[in-house]
Amino acid sequence: MILQNERVLLELADNTGVFIRLLDKQSGMEFIQAAAETPLRVNVQENPRRMRTLKIQDFSYTANTEGLSLCWKLEQNVTLKARVCLLQDGFGVTSEAECGGDVTVETVEYPVIGGMGRWSDECEMVHSFATGLLVKNPLDNFADGEGVRFAPYPECFSGASMQLYAYYALDKGGLCFASEDGESHQKWLNLYRNCGAMEASMMYGYEDIGEGKSVHAPYTFAVRFLGGKGWWEAAQMYKDWAVKQDWCAQGVAAEREHCDWLMNDVGLFTFGISAGRDRSEYIKKYHNDVGTSIFHVLGPDWTNTPQTFTGECPGGLTDWVPTKFNAETLSAIHEVGDYFAPFEFDMMALPNKAEAEEVAANRHVFPAPPFTYSCDKYEFHMLCPCQPYTHYIHVKRDEQITREADADAMYYDISASNLLHVCLSKDHDHPVGGGNVLTRAYKKLYRDTKDACAKVKGRYFPVGTEMVNEVFLPELDFYQSRAGGQPCSALEMWPYKKLLDKGEAQLIPMFDFVYHEYGVVRMDGWGKLVEEIGDLFYDTVAKIYLWGGLYELNYEYSPAEAFDGVETRGDEHYYPFGEFGYEYSHGRARYLRQFAALRTGIGNRYLAYGRMLPPLSINVSEREKHYHHYNHGLKEIYSGAINLPAVRASRWETCGGESKSYALFFVNTELDEQAVTLSLSSVDYDGASIVTQYVSFDPACEPTKTTLGHIPKEGALSLSIALPTRKIIMLEIN
Repeated sequence: MILQNERVLLELADNTGVFIRLLDKQSGMEFIQAAAETPLRVNVQENPRRMRTLKIQDFSYTANTEGLSLCWKLEQNVTLKARVCLLQDGFGVTSEAECGGDVTVETVEYPVIGGMGRWSDECEMVHSFATGLLVKNPLDNFADGEGVRFAPYPECFSGASMQLYAYYALDKGGLCFASEDGESHQKWLNLYRNCGAMEASMMYGYEDIGEGKSVHAPYTFAVRFLGGKGWWEAAQMYKDWAVKQDWCAQGVAAEREHCDWLMNDVGLFTFGISAGRDRSEYIKKYHNDVGTSIFHVLGPDWTNTPQTFTGECPGGLTDWVPTKFNAETLSAIHEVGDYFAPFEFDMMALPNKAEAEEVAANRHVFPAPPFTYSCDKYEFHMLCPCQPYTHYIHVKRDEQITREADADAMYYDISASNLLHVCLSKDHDHPVGGGNVLTRAYKKLYRDTKDACAKVKGRYFPVGTEMVNEVFLPELDFYQSRAGGQPCSALEMWPYKKLLDKGEAQLIPMFDFVYHEYGVVRMDGWGKLVEEIGDLFYDTVAKIYLWGGLYELNYEYSPAEAFDGVETRGDEHYYPFGEFGYEYSHGRARYLRQFAALRTGIGNRYLAYGRMLPPLSINVSEREKHYHHYNHGLKEIYSGAINLPAVRASRWETCGGESKSYALFFVNTELDEQAVTLSLSSVDYDGASIVTQYVSFDPACEPTKTTLGHIPKEGALSLSIALPTRKIIMLEIN
């Protein structure tokens, strides 16, 4: 079976339907070096702990003007039907499994595109796992069965924040894989090594399962050619489709209603400062030294009955409220002009607490491993978002908290952005499995809660979650991540920590590249203001701000910095940490100060509202960065070193408004001066020519401004920029 047009030649095996050849006629690049072991995998649950893949019994196909119609007859009277059609630069697939008997099909893995070999000495795979993962030469770094084998979507902690992944050879070519599904159906997006080659697949199911029920994927899985330019090439290809979906219909942040104080005034986050103890001294110290309004996501120790990191959690509404916030802490926050959100284990509710019967009846029933098809087990006592009881608790709880504590926002931990959207209850208001029905219920919960709290507050009310997913762009205003602190932290990137430690894997700003201008603020870094955490701190801070996020000081699992030898105590916290005695560093606070001034000042229209552009190509040396991460549980301390570029850089354009301008940001994270050489062409900066340099960022004064020259209409402006130690340089082109 052969399909071809001017650009694409696609061949499938006549007897099996396996993809055996894919040729880009333009580049001459062959992408499939060997046939995959199977064209598909259809899975049923054989017993409570074992999955079985149905065997193929027969295959047939027909060709028509639109492409190929494929049909596989499987065991137990199950039929998989698929359609394959050519695109201008690749091909697309749709499929469904039809059940003619009493079998329950839970998941369908199709298409399976294997046999992708080593196309050059510099191959990379990228995936929207978490918010962007890049792995160098995956055939060297993964054994068979390893990679991103099962990445649930929409789920961002152990899965995919977007429906995008790619495999390519640098400067040669590759393939971009994307599910073009604007309805957020439950799926798994996989890119892994199998039979000594790279293999890509999509798996779907758990939306409406039961005996004899068919399983559909009512959208196109698209495979498109890449030129091998880098991760941003695939991200731009996906963005062209993604920004046309309903989750972007509200428009970019610069042109719609949003949270002004979060976007304009806040230059720093803190996370996990005790809410039930007096921490006013710390609030005032951070605010004064960094010179910015700070957004504090306070710790969980404010509930009527305990909410801790050691397993305690409220049940029904009376376990949550009335609240027990420390009055001195809240007073200090509002006195200095900061903002706060309570930490909530959102849908979590223990069945042995208040309203036990209601909690038990409305409990979210997750699949048991291995049927989660994830590196997470989802062993949580959660409420199902589809249930009226859950909706009532969620809205009434947060409405009362806002009224009692004058909260400025709400933060939800272990919530919709990092849970499997599958509930197997047969008694809830959704089909068994649920899938996108659960996703829509989560979205309604957030919207209704935001509206209720906004009425109490009398202004726009932001909400945020642990992690983020594209489907929640209209509902969320901020999210917490930890991947920016890599390699010294774990959590959402933990499956790839060994590769991160070796520099063979890295976080990339894929989610920000696609969606930053839509206004969901990333808080990241998982840091402390102490010298002992190492000099990786300087790179991490620069990376997070230059990628459009805000740095996060984190106090979940260890004491706050010591002031004159005195630090916060573990027996006064919601997690029992030990003593460290690490003294507060004024120098590190001053380093943060310039980034906060940039974010809330002249850099705001780029780093808060702007559109990220492909990264600059600059030649800089690498340096060894040391780290000591002690803020991750009593037995988990990560220390080491990694080689990273001495200079961080990023490139942005304005988004919204009549005139367009551009900004280039550089930070030398080392102690000796660095230099970069640039060639600025009018082709890259349409309609802009005047290049202005800004330095010396501080909240107390305007940055120093110097005109460097004009970009000619034809040709380029060459510049050599000296970068002083641990300072920001901004070039604006307008």
